[in-house]
Amino acid sequence: MSPIITLTTDFGTSDAFVGVMKGVILGIAPDARIVDLTHEVPPQDVLAEGHRLGRALLGQRFRG
Repeated sequence: MSPIITLTTDFGTSDAFVGVMKGVILGIAPDARIVDLTHEVPPQDVLAEGHRLGRALLGQRFRG
């Protein structure tokens, strides 16, 4: 089964950083499925990201 890798960053989407990161991941694990949760976390805001991640996990719990 292909690994699932979720991405959550404060990179934003106005430059190539997210694409480069995905390229590196796929170079290491070509069968990986990459899921973008968000790339718009406020810079270095751990609490905001914890809230987003918690909501994502809660949604997964209810799906099955």
